[in-house]
Amino acid sequence: MTPEIECPNCRRLQAKIEELEARIQELEAQLRRGCRQAAPFSKDEPKPEPKPPGRRPGQGEFTRRQLPAQEEIQRTVEVPLETCPDCGGWLEDRAWHEQFQVDLPQVEPEVTRFCTQSGYCPRCRKRVRSRHPEQVSEATGAAGVSLGPRAKALAADLKHRLGVPYRKISELFATAFGLEVTAGGLCQADARLAQQAEPLYQQLVEAIRRCAAVHVDETGWRIGVLGAWLWVFTGRKITVYAIDERRSHEVVVEVLGREFAGVLVSDCFTAYDAQALSGWLKQKCLAHLLHELAQLERDKSRAAVRLPRALLSVLREALQLKAQQSQLSPGQFQRRFQGLEARLDALISSRRQFSDPDNARIAKRLRKQRAHLFTFLTLDEVEATNNRAERALRPAVIVRKTGGCNRNRRGAKTHAILASLLVTAKQQAADPLEALIRVLTRQGKLSLERSPPTVNAA
Repeated sequence: MTPEIECPNCRRLQAKIEELEARIQELEAQLRRGCRQAAPFSKDEPKPEPKPPGRRPGQGEFTRRQLPAQEEIQRTVEVPLETCPDCGGWLEDRAWHEQFQVDLPQVEPEVTRFCTQSGYCPRCRKRVRSRHPEQVSEATGAAGVSLGPRAKALAADLKHRLGVPYRKISELFATAFGLEVTAGGLCQADARLAQQAEPLYQQLVEAIRRCAAVHVDETGWRIGVLGAWLWVFTGRKITVYAIDERRSHEVVVEVLGREFAGVLVSDCFTAYDAQALSGWLKQKCLAHLLHELAQLERDKSRAAVRLPRALLSVLREALQLKAQQSQLSPGQFQRRFQGLEARLDALISSRRQFSDPDNARIAKRLRKQRAHLFTFLTLDEVEATNNRAERALRPAVIVRKTGGCNRNRRGAKTHAILASLLVTAKQQAADPLEALIRVLTRQGKLSLERSPPTVNAA
């Protein structure tokens, strides 16, 4: 039991000690949240009423698995029942019931022998050789046994889109398909595949430059022992990855070009505010701002909580206005839009004096980004958040956790090229494996017909 303190100075010191102890507990909680534990994304305090898992009522379409067509059934097994399995008595009023089971077939490697011919051409003065379209290599002798296009494409998809390490792919091939291949062999095959696919990667870069809106983000990466950054540039139908040692606007300019005419959707990182990008149309991610404002609303009290609470109201109403735009007349939409702008300008005005430093900081940031906060309300193609780029970074984060990034620049280039092709194929509702098989067999290139048309957002 703490004795009662009579001295006023002692009481002040005791109150200060209690305040500092509470602050220490808060900082320790933040430190625990930042540590990578078994559950790194868990919070200190669970929500009192967490949302139940699963599909929300009224969201999405609920469907059952369709019954297979008659021609899809390879085998029918009848299991008659004449007597009771418990007592052995004869059964009456028997009925048949159908149940369908879909399973994977037993897979065995398919070995193909290509017998090609060669001959000397006097006119060309060189020796030429025939080649079958399904061949991925012309090597003979000691290197005359190689993986086929489907195996190579599957390995590349598992590694660069799904984040499975090479050693686990090797184990999977041996266990599921009876195909013996080393992790080093898979790595070399990917490097050769990326070299063949590099022209198509350049086509993707040219296509992303013509998009009406491009979402961009970056995450930490490593090339050997050196720090680097993995950048993602994504639109509705195209995604381009780039790995670079720089975390600056030069990477954005090199990928999108100086004459980029679309809208750049990003967070508030300073590289996206460089002078070289000053003439570009931009949209800053409102999700980041809402998260920071919500944190301020939880931390502040009394008068200091008024600004984050009011800013939260304005940004949330802006998102609601976007959702309701199709239901409003142009005049109604414009009046509400102008009202939101006026409220925001009054809240972050430079003439206001903020006693709280965090409020002053957030107001200064919003004044800096004022021209890029409501672009999504003026252009239909633009989204209010940068969630599209965040989602595109998730496969890269999985690869970083499981595979440890890249050992050299060649590996970094390989990952950027193959990940771009695979993710783009998935966005375009194409089969990623077939896309790589066409590259390996030189039968064609990934179609870009579904890429967004050229739109001058200005």
